[in-house]
Amino acid sequence: MSATIDTVRVSFILNELRLPAIKVVWPKFAERSDKEGWQAARFLAAIAEHELAERDRRRVERHLGEAKLLPGKTLDNFDFDAVPMISKAQVSALCAGDGWLETGANLILFGPPGGGKSHLASAIGLALIEKGWRVLFARTSDLVQKLQVARRELALEAAIASLERFDLLILDDIAYVTKDQAETSVLFELISARYERRSMLITANQPFGEWGKIFPDPAMTLAAVDRLVHHATILEMNVDSYRRRAALERKQHGAGRPAIYATPKNVGVPPPRDNQPEI
Repeated sequence: MSATIDTVRVSFILNELRLPAIKVVWPKFAERSDKEGWQAARFLAAIAEHELAERDRRRVERHLGEAKLLPGKTLDNFDFDAVPMISKAQVSALCAGDGWLETGANLILFGPPGGGKSHLASAIGLALIEKGWRVLFARTSDLVQKLQVARRELALEAAIASLERFDLLILDDIAYVTKDQAETSVLFELISARYERRSMLITANQPFGEWGKIFPDPAMTLAAVDRLVHHATILEMNVDSYRRRAALERKQHGAGRPAIYATPKNVGVPPPRDNQPEI
């Protein structure tokens, strides 16, 4: 009876201390400790390490939920061979986050549409979350519209301040912002607010020389570019569109997808030989 009372009391105490992982596993650890004759310090270290691991797992899960990353975009499935000007080693170093996120530095990805910028940006964001950083991925036009609403409600400053909890703000497709004074002004205020304080990752189809198409005021264009590049790593991805390459491959193989890439029922089925019709 006393053992039962002690167990209930321990569960109550662990609830009060907010140690849910230890609450679940401590009986098994205690049983093993009794059988193997662990010292008290080893038992305590084992359950404490389990609690820390579970907290890390829950934190990553929570941060992934708020990050709004593109689904399925990872460094493992990014085709570095198709973008030879991008160093995999450099990207891996950036994914640690140390040194640039701590100082509010930026990362800018240039290249034509379909070159993999969004994929790489989202994959970097995922890797950083796994390292413990907080990230938000957003289409620039969508975020700018939300900030415009906040301005109309006299809450722009609070809206921008709420983004400061993110170590990295990824603005995808910045060139698609409408050349409108209201939109570009809130974008400029966001860039200015994060300057040298919080990092940004920008993807853009156009080089800086054409950013006059984004910001209607030349002075604002110069000021925005100056703030973004002052502490920035710039990666140029000047390759053919991935979507265009995929379309050409489909055209070469005829209608539909090649058999070796088709549905699961075709897995393991060798491609048809030359001079033999497909079944």
